[in-house]
Amino acid sequence: PLPVDSVESVVLSSVHAFASHFQCSNPLVNRLWENIRWSTLANFISIPTDCPQRNERMGWGGDISVFSRTATFLTDCKSFLRKHLQAMRDIQQPDGRFPDVAPIGGGFGGFLWGAAGITVPWELWLHYADMEILSEHYPAMLRYMDYVERHYIDPSTNLFVQNNNESKLGDWLGLQDNQNDKSLLFESYYIYCLDIMQNTARLLGKNADEARFKDTLEARKKFFIQTYLHPQTMRTIASGFEGKQKGNPIDIQGSYVLPLAFGITEGESRTKLFNNLVRTIERANTTDTQTQCPPYSLMTGFITTSWISRVLTDGGRPDVAYRLLQNTAYPSWLYPVTQGATTIWERLNSYTHTDGFGGNNSMNSFNHYSFGAVGQWMINRCLGIERDTEQPGWKHFQLCPVPDPTGEMTFARGHYDSPFGRIESSWTREKDGTVTYRFTVPHGTTATLMLPGKSPQEIKAGHHEFRL
Repeated sequence: PLPVDSVESVVLSSVHAFASHFQCSNPLVNRLWENIRWSTLANFISIPTDCPQRNERMGWGGDISVFSRTATFLTDCKSFLRKHLQAMRDIQQPDGRFPDVAPIGGGFGGFLWGAAGITVPWELWLHYADMEILSEHYPAMLRYMDYVERHYIDPSTNLFVQNNNESKLGDWLGLQDNQNDKSLLFESYYIYCLDIMQNTARLLGKNADEARFKDTLEARKKFFIQTYLHPQTMRTIASGFEGKQKGNPIDIQGSYVLPLAFGITEGESRTKLFNNLVRTIERANTTDTQTQCPPYSLMTGFITTSWISRVLTDGGRPDVAYRLLQNTAYPSWLYPVTQGATTIWERLNSYTHTDGFGGNNSMNSFNHYSFGAVGQWMINRCLGIERDTEQPGWKHFQLCPVPDPTGEMTFARGHYDSPFGRIESSWTREKDGTVTYRFTVPHGTTATLMLPGKSPQEIKAGHHEFRL
């Protein structure tokens, strides 16, 4: 065999450069960031694949749906994902259904995978402010939502049930997915898609469509609250879908994340719902296979993991979000890192030093980016580089860093290369408790600065430093 130092590797990818960087005081989190980058490189080859190395290598919609926000910050992927949306339209069925896999068609994910045809173009709009992408894809979005309304809602119960002949994947590889009510997940994402459609119609001047989706959105929110939430405690309950006893408690992490992420409740009800989520994280939990997991374990799957950190931080508990991020016990983001991961794994225990493959040989990938969707939180909340959803396009943006209140992470720094130049953000917690913030705002742009405990303020181009 040739000596190792004589072997040269070549990276093949549709990604030619990264647009962002992240570094912090925790070396395991830094390795997680690198793993997210490598899985992006490997899976963005012509199409956004679910894995580049085993017998799939296909464009599964659920994966890119949850990862698209992270992808827009990692690399300039507008043309890459625009081409994939064209592939989705090419295989859209005559009745309006988006298959779960593009461009080949087929799959067995169901609504949470097909909804990529709604969520991905919206992420591209929020990031790149390209109205042409929305305009060219809107007819396909409209046809899909019409299909969903005709085929996925049971007229006798009003439950979102999907077709009987379609698979009903829920929170894929969530360790408590069998304990969840999958129609709760479907309904949550349906509400999210209705909100996207309402806003897309408004932007495109489709007044009748906007009114229609607004009315349906409000009706489905009310239905969700009546069907899936206990009126006093706001704990999640079963709807009676697929044999689960109606009214029985669900009360797991994955049942609370999406209703919070998509603003289904407000006021005191939302506060109770949020506190229920925090409670499920701070306690020990039992998996579907009766494995006991310690507090601050990541019990969520592909769909809900992408939202949990943002929900916790925006709800006022960044301490819980940071404890989730920096947990090294199974199940967690960092557990694979401690087991030698150099990419994002499909399972959080795809391989372990003690159990090897652990019986996962039949369906196991060492290069899936879905759990790497936490990357957007690392940029948007830890560093606080966030797009302005009311003024997309980065002419104006937000700087809203949230330092680690637990003290375990003592600094974070990084950047995002916007169309107007590099946005830099960093924070350092000094030994006396003071936090020093440093920002760079590119020429020709402005930012709304939101520091913990301070009123928002507008800052102009240049370098800025604050000590609190």
